[in-house]
Amino acid sequence: MQGRTLLRALPVAALLAFAGAAQAAEERREKHLEVFLDPESAWLEGSVTLTPPPASASFTLLPGLEVVGAELDGEALAVFAGEEGRHALAQPAAGDALTLRWQGQLGGGSERLMVSTGGSLLPALGGWYPRFEGLEPFALTFDIALPPGQRGVGTGSLDGEPQQDEQGYRVRHVHPSTALVELAAGPWRERSREVAGVQLRTLFPEALDEAHAETYLEHAADYLVRFARRVGPYPYGSFTIAASPAPVGLAFPGFTLLGERVIPLPFIPRTSLAHELMHAWWGAGVLVDYSGHNGVGGNWAEALTTYLADYALDEARGEARETRRRWLLDLAALPDDFDRRAADFRGQRDPAMRLLGYQHGAMLLHMLRQRIGDEAFDEGLRRFAERHMHREAGWADLAAALGEAAGEPLQEMVEAWIGQPGRPALAVEAARRETTDGWVVEGTLAQEGAAAPWPLEVPLVIETAAGQEHRWVNLETSSGDFSLSLSDVPLSLAVDPDFDLLRQLQGPPILRRVVLDPAARLLALDDTLAEPVRQALGASLPEAGQAPALGEGAPALLLVGLTEPVAEWLDDAGLGDVTSDMARRGQARAWTLPGTAMVALSGDDRQAVARLLGSLRHQLAHSYLSVDGDETLAGSWSLEETALRVDWSP
Repeated sequence: MQGRTLLRALPVAALLAFAGAAQAAEERREKHLEVFLDPESAWLEGSVTLTPPPASASFTLLPGLEVVGAELDGEALAVFAGEEGRHALAQPAAGDALTLRWQGQLGGGSERLMVSTGGSLLPALGGWYPRFEGLEPFALTFDIALPPGQRGVGTGSLDGEPQQDEQGYRVRHVHPSTALVELAAGPWRERSREVAGVQLRTLFPEALDEAHAETYLEHAADYLVRFARRVGPYPYGSFTIAASPAPVGLAFPGFTLLGERVIPLPFIPRTSLAHELMHAWWGAGVLVDYSGHNGVGGNWAEALTTYLADYALDEARGEARETRRRWLLDLAALPDDFDRRAADFRGQRDPAMRLLGYQHGAMLLHMLRQRIGDEAFDEGLRRFAERHMHREAGWADLAAALGEAAGEPLQEMVEAWIGQPGRPALAVEAARRETTDGWVVEGTLAQEGAAAPWPLEVPLVIETAAGQEHRWVNLETSSGDFSLSLSDVPLSLAVDPDFDLLRQLQGPPILRRVVLDPAARLLALDDTLAEPVRQALGASLPEAGQAPALGEGAPALLLVGLTEPVAEWLDDAGLGDVTSDMARRGQARAWTLPGTAMVALSGDDRQAVARLLGSLRHQLAHSYLSVDGDETLAGSWSLEETALRVDWSP
């Protein structure tokens, strides 16, 4: 395909309405990018015009790609190639427009690139187009051309209808203000429908298209309307759900890429799809200021997306309390010496850091919502989106928008929970009830932790003869007294029984402990199971040796084998009576052993273990998991927070 003339797409269309808001009072910068990609040969040709030219004369391009032309206002310009893909333009006189043309084969020069006839992804940082140092965001027009049998999607909104004929496929996307460009392609079929003025599309291979495309379009339509009603207009003219042979779940401006093996899973359109669509507002719409120029840094977008998509769906299903409990159990499984802050989360794949970015951050948002109320919370979200769409924003900007809507400052609260490590452990002390003219419940609330105190609005639930009384107590210091007047006799007092606070849960051990503990070890009684277990958990888990430490302070240990050898090992170690009913439950099982740092995993045969491993990674927030044929059972050991409850009933 070398030397093929670059296919040109559709006429220029007006940019989205957001362009005016995103670039008000700024110099208009435009980038027109044209790309032809042949996945079979990995051949790429590209042309880019920048108006006005960038201030810098230096740019980078993936080694193996050759600049074949440069012009300033139609006049040829010299380009000097350096090492490791660095290039420099001859210092030009002032001009209006700079055009570069390049071509070449996309080989092994970048691990970020994926190019094949089965599916391609050219991410923004893959080096496949010239990137100038310090280039500010620009209005993008992006024309994609592909050979017959391929379809593509790129950064931004569809502009006009894609065109397909014997010469190939051509499509244009536009974006009002972006600094990065992505491209995905594959042997896809296309389906689409319009919802609330937005074009929804699926780009799936034939079998997935026939079996799942309509389901994804239906769910996406529901989420789009629901989310826009809550947080404001969807920021693009289209949303495309595309398939990838890689096991990914990625959100980009205007589209998401989901793994082909993930798409058929029945829970994905009910869960993950909503998460990726919500990223159109947060992360792909309002951009993340990781550095915290206006306050504490960190990635707020995953927390906000988790809370407004995953949690909101659980809330609609009546599962909100259990979700908050599960999040706190996850956070409680972090190692005792883990001292990272939510502000340190940038989007890492490390499971411990992801708990900070997703669960810790989402629980903070829940506390903010509890504090200011639903109406102010949603109004603050709409202000945040409108003010910062297609611009960078940080935690401080989010706190400011929520605070304005609520009429109270929230920056200090947010910075306390994002900028220092850990979570407080709560206790109620010296609680008593007295009667004079009515009833009074008095006591002391205390919070402990290396970074204590945190600002807290603590929910208390008092069970009385007439029903429940709900009260809130402000706790800004390490301890504080409270006194509550009641009309009816109090029977019990519970502190945060519905898990509304971001706190250190004194809960049962969960399976995730072996993934979070960097010192965790694997003891495989059957060597053939070791590597499948590591792959299923996404953890290295070095060998433990045949006599691992089991006492207090020992690192987490994962014991793996067939049913009888594992049961015998536990008996010999004196642990046979700990959750003994689990050792032979179902055909395969994994369970934590309370009072130890152990997790055991066993199956009647290797096929049963393989079925267990297929769902294990999605069930790590539980204390145990078992499979018996097609039936999967997961749950947690009982949770009794004695330090947070006082019972006066007979």
